[in-house]
Amino acid sequence: MLALLAACRPDPGLSDYENQGGPSLPTDGGTEPDPDVLPGPFPYQTGQRRLGVGFYEGGRSDDIPVDNTTTHVYLYENTVTMEPSPTRVEGKSADLAVHAGKAWLGFGVHWDATRDLRAWKTLHVSLRSSDPGFASVKVGMGDSAKSVQLDVAKYGYKNDGAWHHLAIPLTEFTAGGLQPGAVNSPFQLIAGAGAPADKLLLDNLYFTAE
Repeated sequence: MLALLAACRPDPGLSDYENQGGPSLPTDGGTEPDPDVLPGPFPYQTGQRRLGVGFYEGGRSDDIPVDNTTTHVYLYENTVTMEPSPTRVEGKSADLAVHAGKAWLGFGVHWDATRDLRAWKTLHVSLRSSDPGFASVKVGMGDSAKSVQLDVAKYGYKNDGAWHHLAIPLTEFTAGGLQPGAVNSPFQLIAGAGAPADKLLLDNLYFTAE
């Protein structure tokens, strides 16, 4: 099933994630950060270029928040539910993906209008799971024509219950045919078959210009 999904653009269907409250709301950190807000493995420094697209609470220079109007998180074909979790690496909470027990699982951030991401060079995300349903995980990006999905084991993910902080060059997506000047889905996560309630933690999702 994953091979088929890798070749096709995921159909988001209905935006049912909006009824679950959306991803963890971002904060700007402020001049006096809340001590409960973790800075993350690579804290934002003033002057850096960093783009948030949802699932990120840390400092950033640019932001395209999930507003459930023109930007959305879609859960593909009821294969997953999402909920906040205090087990995090940055901010006040992470997002917990819970498997629905189907033959595959998927969700993603989708924009109604395409955006030019050619100024951004690297996608960063932190993942954690030891459940069999997340032994094989792919991260994708999409344009209006296709979705390009990459096996995250290549970038350091292991299904061992530890946090893994991944840095994926956008050139890896463009090599697969992504048009970076016309992106309408900056992040997708796809996994294989799993038992109901298999879980994966997601946190610390952002893009950098280097």
